[in-house]
Parts: sequence; structure tokens; C-alpha cells
Amino acid sequence: MADFLFPIALIYFLCIVYAKKRILSRYSLILQFVIAWGILELAWLNAVISIATLIMAVGDLGDWSFMTLIGFSLTAYNIFQLAEIHYTGKQSKHVFSKSLTAGLGENYIEDILPEREKLIAGGPSKHQWLKPFRFNTQNMINTDNIVYGPNEMNTLTLSVPKADSKKLRPVMLQIHGGGWVLGHSQYQGLPLRNKLIDAGWIFISIDYRLSPKHKFPAHLIDCKQALHWAKENIEEYGGDPNFIMTTGGSAGGHLCALLALTENQQQETLQPGFESADTSVQGAIPVYGIYDFIDRNQHRSQLSMTPFLEKTVMPYKLDERANHKIDLWELASPIAQVHENRPPLMLLHGKLDTLAFVEDAQFFVQALRDSSNNTCIYAELEETQHAFEIFYSPRCLHSIHAMHTFAEHTYSQYLKGDYISADTSKK
Repeated sequence: MADFLFPIALIYFLCIVYAKKRILSRYSLILQFVIAWGILELAWLNAVISIATLIMAVGDLGDWSFMTLIGFSLTAYNIFQLAEIHYTGKQSKHVFSKSLTAGLGENYIEDILPEREKLIAGGPSKHQWLKPFRFNTQNMINTDNIVYGPNEMNTLTLSVPKADSKKLRPVMLQIHGGGWVLGHSQYQGLPLRNKLIDAGWIFISIDYRLSPKHKFPAHLIDCKQALHWAKENIEEYGGDPNFIMTTGGSAGGHLCALLALTENQQQETLQPGFESADTSVQGAIPVYGIYDFIDRNQHRSQLSMTPFLEKTVMPYKLDERANHKIDLWELASPIAQVHENRPPLMLLHGKLDTLAFVEDAQFFVQALRDSSNNTCIYAELEETQHAFEIFYSPRCLHSIHAMHTFAEHTYSQYLKGDYISADTSKK
């Protein structure tokens, strides 16, 4: 083991340095995401592996060399860096606390009904991150492949708490990510699903038509169709059709934001066959989403998404917008859909994200706040890449705790009659 200590330590060192930076190179974006994801969200596991290599090297003292000594020192330094990364993830709770306070007020906990507040009072599990991929389903009943619409992939998974409830339950609709071209409802949003199920929510995870076979707005139409299905059918499963929130990450964050901002609009285009259906939601939690297809603020510089979107997602090229009656590029941009009566939103984004740039979220949040006085919470996380809440980590646990807190606050306002719907009438 002594011979391998230095190269292993060097590889780890370079990966850690790479993970803690955001290198905006076309050839680095995906690779950096993959490496940083494993380093930043599993820092403790990488530290354990590094400690194990030190122990094995000590057991092989007879074969030590000068390079082994350097490897030993470098490994010790790597362990220190990984411990700092893990600590930063645990400290993200302060970022969420400040964001919730800024968006909801100093006494936001007091605004949550006591019977709902007790469901979040305990905070996140202290040691769940030790089992990052264990998604316990003992407390829920899952029903897969429920058909919600007429198109292929119009299916959803319905997760309902096993415990009985005399009251209708709040509902969360999850939209998976995957760059509009891949992904599945059963593999994303699981930590949040488990958290909400334990708190008595119903959780709906949807599949939708994907590109390049299907172009925008097919994805959004399916999301609205799923929402329509929920409003028509969820009461049969114990859910409240009048209180449905939505969430999603990456492409799902984009669609989640659009779903919240385009309620009952452009019905012929976005609600074909169900034009008269109510497609409003009571709140939205977009996570590391894409919010501007046109890049009107030019923050992507030479790393434009336009070629990918033109080839894969959109039905026509950006410079052909003027030739079409409906500007689908503008319609596909959540930042262009902000309006005064939007529902409450909470957005989360990592500063190091190389797939969905944090600047996109910053401009979007500013537009949301400029256009409306309704709640807009924004949490921007240090040393955080894309997809940080897919599996359990300290940052994931604090993220879902904050999302749950926002959801319970919104639900409490609805139950108290203080919630203002998109048409400004009291619920």
C-alpha cells in the first residue's frame, strides 16, 4: 500500500481543488459536476477512505520511501480539507435560516399552525447522511404507473402516508430533471418525499414526454395535465385538491417555475384538450433550475445553451422567433412570465453549479421580487454544485428541512385563510 499512497493522495488532492472551483469551460462543465458532486456531498465518505489508506500504509512501514512520506502528509491535508467541506455542508442550516427569515419575517415559525409546526420542530436527522442512499419507504404506500394523460409517458407515482387522516392532506407535485431529455419520476426528490410523507403530505412524482422526440411546450403541457389530474382525482386518495404545491430540480426546476407562473394562461397552447381546467398551484420550490432560455442578461458568455436548446428542446431556432405567432422561446423562459399575482416561491441554488448557472437564479429572483410583493425566498449555497439534494448529505438534510418549513408555512396560511391565490381571491 505504501507505493500507492502518494498517487492516491495526489488524485484526491486534485479532485478536491477541482471540486471547490467553478471552471467555466465548455469541456469541463459536466466533468466538474460529476467530480464535485461526489466530493462535496460525500466528503465524509472520502475522508473515511483517505483515513483507511493511511492506516494500510502504516501497516506497510517496511516499504516506505520519501514519496510515501509526502503521500502521507498530502493525505492528512486532504482529510483536513474534506472535514472542512463536510462542516460547510452542516453550516448551510444558517443560510436557510437567514433566507427564511428574510422572506417570511422574524417570527415565521410562529406563523405556522402549532399542529403543523410540531412536524418540523425536530429539524433534520443528525445522522441520516451516514446512509446516503437509504430511502426508507415503510411509512408510505406507493402506487406506480397511474395514467394521467393521453400521451406516452403520461404516468405518475403516487405516494400516500400509511397512517389514516380525518382531514384532507396537502399535496406536493414533483417534476424530475434530466435536461429535458432523460430522467424518471422514481429516482429524484426522494429525500423530500420521505420528509413530507412523514409529515402527512401526499407526494406525486410525474413522468413527462422528453426531447428530442418531443419539443417544447410538450413537457409543460404534460406537467399541467398531471396537475389537472391531481385536482380532479387526488381527493379520492385523501389529498386536498385546493392545495397543491410543486417542486423540481434542474429541468424540473425550470418546469416547476413555469407551472407556477403560467397558471391558466395561453390555454390553447399550454392546455390543449383541457383549456378550461384550473392549472394554478399554491406554491413552488424550484431547485437549481434554468430560468431564461434567451439569456437576456448575457451571463453565460461563450457557454450559451442556445445550440443545445435549438437542436434538442425547442421546435424552431432562436432567430426564427419573429416568424411565429407565439414566441415559444419567451414562453419557455420563467423570467419572462413573472407577474404580480404569482404564488409564493422558494428557490435554492449552489454557487458552484456548472450546469445551471447561479447567475440565472439571481436574475430570476430579482425579477420575481421586482414584479410582486408575494413571498420569494432565495437560498444561495456555498461550495455547492448541481443536484445537491438527490441523496442524503448534511446539505441535503438542511435543504429539505428548509423546503418543508416553507411548505408548512404556506399551508398554514392556506388553512388560516390568509393565503392569496393567483387570482387574488382568498382561499
